[in-house]
Amino acid sequence: MSTTDVHQLYKRLETVGKGAYGSVHKGVELNTGNIVALKIINLDIADDDVADIQSEVALLTHLRDAVNITKYYGCYLDGPRVWIVMEYASGGSVRTLMKACKDGTIPEKYIVIIVREVLLALSSIHKANVIHRDIKAANILITAVGKVMLCDFGVSALLMTTQSKRNTLVGTPYWMAPEVAQPVPAYDTKADIWSLGITVYEMVTGSPPYANLDGLKVVQLLPKTKAPRLIEGQGSKELRDFVAFCLRESSIERPTADELSKNKWVKASQKTSIALLKDLIIQYEAWQNAGGSRASIADPLPWEGDEEEE
Repeated sequence: MSTTDVHQLYKRLETVGKGAYGSVHKGVELNTGNIVALKIINLDIADDDVADIQSEVALLTHLRDAVNITKYYGCYLDGPRVWIVMEYASGGSVRTLMKACKDGTIPEKYIVIIVREVLLALSSIHKANVIHRDIKAANILITAVGKVMLCDFGVSALLMTTQSKRNTLVGTPYWMAPEVAQPVPAYDTKADIWSLGITVYEMVTGSPPYANLDGLKVVQLLPKTKAPRLIEGQGSKELRDFVAFCLRESSIERPTADELSKNKWVKASQKTSIALLKDLIIQYEAWQNAGGSRASIADPLPWEGDEEEE
């Protein structure tokens, strides 16, 4: 963590996301004019301590060469605040873009591209023995050119060996795998595959399963209930089958990210350019210009309060 005066290097612009820890801002690198994302954590109010932040920064450094994740540029101490400088995705999060879509759901032709690109990110981080632990639409970003990036590695974990299993309860309950919600959790990278399945469900229906319930209640339900399924009319059969593969209750039976990349639904999209995702950004900008805003949305669901965007 550098003690260089961050204000000599970067200028903070508008706020693009807020959470209990602090905020995420659009910023500019003064020497180059490059736009960046500035995640600013206030140590006076954040649950995270310096050790937690150092752990996140170490993980981001470990993943510098990973595919389709937000690039990490540096970390600076600014009085009681920590500035983490990362790549900026001007399109916003998939969760944000969903607000401008009809019924708040993403058309399948876009979902399959997003999933294809997220699988590349998961393959990359899993081979580096990292579990993301918080895959959801709010943590998938899209850039102005349609590039898909996985963000927010604040709760991610580095496995010491490929056989290791974690035993801490972290993540967002609605996307959490059953083995993570067990009284004594024991899970590995397959927990991310479950969360990906729930994220597809979220994009298809507008929200994850049990969205109307309190998060604590969901944690109690997960180990006891059957895996959710999409029904006929909610996407193609191939999409529904893909979600079912991800949501196998036994983590051993779930495919890996590499195996899912070979799934026929995903493979059918291989020739479709990421540039198609620019449609979602154009639609969102038109919606905003027409007066669409967070204020025009109904009261947020229990899981929408701490959405983070970059």
